[in-house]
Amino acid sequence: MKNEFCLNLSIFAAQWYNIIIINKATGEIYSALHVGAFLTGVKIMRTAAASVDITPPIELPIGGNVRDDNISRGVHDNLYCDIVLLEENDEKVCFLDFDLLALDYKMCNYIKSEITKKSDIDFEKIVITCTHTHSGPDVGDFFKDEINKGCVEYIEKVAQIVSERVGKMSNELEDSIIKISKNSVHDLSFNRRLVMKDGTMRMNWEGVDPDTVEKAAGPIDPDLFVISIYETSGKIKAIMVNFTLHPAILVGKDWLYSKDYINYLNNCLKDRLGYDVVVFFANGAEGNINHINYRDKNQDRGFNEARRIGESLGKYVMDSIGSAEKIEDASLKCLSAVINLPLRKISKEEIDKAQKLIEERGDYIPSLLDGVPDEVYAREIIKLSKIKDKYVETQIHAVRIGDSVIATLPGEVFAEFGLRIKKESPFKNTLVFGLANDCVGYVPTNEAFDEGGYEIKTATTSKLDRNAGDILASEVIKLIKSL
Repeated sequence: MKNEFCLNLSIFAAQWYNIIIINKATGEIYSALHVGAFLTGVKIMRTAAASVDITPPIELPIGGNVRDDNISRGVHDNLYCDIVLLEENDEKVCFLDFDLLALDYKMCNYIKSEITKKSDIDFEKIVITCTHTHSGPDVGDFFKDEINKGCVEYIEKVAQIVSERVGKMSNELEDSIIKISKNSVHDLSFNRRLVMKDGTMRMNWEGVDPDTVEKAAGPIDPDLFVISIYETSGKIKAIMVNFTLHPAILVGKDWLYSKDYINYLNNCLKDRLGYDVVVFFANGAEGNINHINYRDKNQDRGFNEARRIGESLGKYVMDSIGSAEKIEDASLKCLSAVINLPLRKISKEEIDKAQKLIEERGDYIPSLLDGVPDEVYAREIIKLSKIKDKYVETQIHAVRIGDSVIATLPGEVFAEFGLRIKKESPFKNTLVFGLANDCVGYVPTNEAFDEGGYEIKTATTSKLDRNAGDILASEVIKLIKSL
């Protein structure tokens, strides 16, 4: 049959690297992509991509820092939900990335449920991530008793708008060429935990004297992965960028909404690739990674610094696109698992200490752009002490795309765990998407609990047992190997 088929083919036209072929017997037209798949058994990936504007109304509180007045004054750049839908052999996987600080498990499941009502995508095949911008609306319950009513109404409206858009995307699926590239970036991210020469632990935003620093307490993850999605004509329609770096340069600078450095990354890529290209940015295991070089006393903190980092990362992405390898067998498979992670036990001593601090200092809460004041931690400990559950339920994914895999982590996981997952994965390329499907808070290493520091302090943002990270990494690796 293949020989018969080939005898009736003639080259009709060529466009860039896509060859158009016509079957003289039937008049049917094929691209080289179809013919190659027919002759070799290679599976074709179909894709669709979209961006939905989710810029909040002004006057909602900004999440990502603690300050007396956190009400937004305006918009520096619009926030979006970027969507990539993949299909192969009737398997559909939908990735959604929100320009938000985080979305909890309940809200992610609500959004997924709304999507399933309006589409043919399975609940378990929907992956939700957040860029983790610290200049977006405060849609989480971190450091407060309840979510702002306006933020609740906002996110419910976003769920409807986004789910309606996803519901139309199955009709927009088209044959695509998928490429992937890996690069190493060592000059933009830093481990923010510092071991001092006196043995103490400090954070790199504390303005430490470089001569008093012994070393960084841990590694960075320098991997920059870029998945490029092409139309069969050769035009890029979407790219998925995966890099590990906190978007906490602006932290609500001038009380304006912004995607932080990701805004400048997007602008850089769209300037070169076209403004209709969907740029999907997935952060990695960034729990202990930020942009601050403690040795550079002249480093800026505002929009200029966000621009420098975003545009620098954009150049690395463009270099990566040029050296990308085509995924020849674009087979697609998605596995998910619901797992339980142990919660931290709150001791009576911690509760007594917290109550004493609250009595001494009253209702006053100091404002901080970095870190959290002790007064807030005291209230958080009291709140957590009332939780009777011993575990928190959350979700993980492993998505295979040919010889590559995307693994998800439900929070701000330390870089060490992301690196461990990559090391133990049997796949050629392993991408780690953090803040996915949930936000369980910081997930530090066991060693970090002994060292102390910001991410270890008990709060809604750091509520898991010290062994939770090892459990999480092991479960993710098990899921990856199941593929």
